[in-house]
Amino acid sequence: MTRSGRILRVAAVSALAVLAAACARPGATASIKAQPSDLYAATPSLSDVRTLLGDDNWWPGPPSFGVRPLDVASMPFTEKFVVMQPYVHVGSAETFAIAYAMWDTVAAAKSRITDVQTAFGTSVAGPKVGDQALYYGAQGSGAAPFNTATFVRLGQIVITISESQKDGFPKVSQLGRIAAKVVSRLSDVISGKVHASPVPASDAAVLPPANLDITLLGTARISVETAMVMIDAPSIDELAQTLRGLGVSDLVFGDYVLNSDTHMEVRASVFNFLTAKDATDWLDLLRSGNPVDQTGITSFYDATHGKYMFLFVSGTRGALMICRSTAESESASRACEAPLSRVAAVWHLSLG
Repeated sequence: MTRSGRILRVAAVSALAVLAAACARPGATASIKAQPSDLYAATPSLSDVRTLLGDDNWWPGPPSFGVRPLDVASMPFTEKFVVMQPYVHVGSAETFAIAYAMWDTVAAAKSRITDVQTAFGTSVAGPKVGDQALYYGAQGSGAAPFNTATFVRLGQIVITISESQKDGFPKVSQLGRIAAKVVSRLSDVISGKVHASPVPASDAAVLPPANLDITLLGTARISVETAMVMIDAPSIDELAQTLRGLGVSDLVFGDYVLNSDTHMEVRASVFNFLTAKDATDWLDLLRSGNPVDQTGITSFYDATHGKYMFLFVSGTRGALMICRSTAESESASRACEAPLSRVAAVWHLSLG
């Protein structure tokens, strides 16, 4: 799949693809020095998302840091990076996602908006947000077939806000309100009112140690509910409450690229339990009957979701690593197997 195709996977879930550019303030042409962590900090709060979408059953998934060398072969030279934050709606197949694409110049971002217009035609008339705003909708198939994509340019940043609903298309005015909230938060980051919160060195130290098989793209602290979305848990809230009762409220998360196949994204996280028994019980639950090898590591291919899983316990810690394709419609390649077996072994040793 091409780089544009990877971005269009956001659109596949919501009918169109996204891209964006950022500047010092709306309408300005000065370049900014935003990093992926800054754009991740720009994502609206969960309470804001739930208010905008009208339900408390929306939960965030793990972020994706689209930084080189992830999908480097098909990444446009003028695109610096993409940060995506997805959400799922428990009790339905509805989805929501925000993607921020940083381009090297305002001109490159404008060109991307022109490409969107060429591909999807005339935008529905809607509220003016940012420097440019485009609104599109298309009916697909499945259990949430009403797909919308809102493209907003703010300087060098193009934001794509995609949504799939089960009951019908939202009003364009509602799409505008969502876009305005997203742009407002981004503007706060650009102006310095909101700052990224780096993962402490002590947290990052428990992630896989530097090696030749994977390259770190970004880190974050994620909620236990987000971790449940990451593993495609059947009952997010119920399992999350169980884990909270065992002392796990949030966890350190690392996003990586597989060096031998840069189309594969690797996600690593560490769960800190109150007792070693709790950690072992967690492992037994997640491994679903798959064996533990002589080193204490469980690895298997999850055919239902098309990804590889690597798990182990070290004292009161539970470690999880997932290898997945950057394209939602594709399964992980077997290139994940040998490299991540090595990474898991070294990681296990590093945690003691």
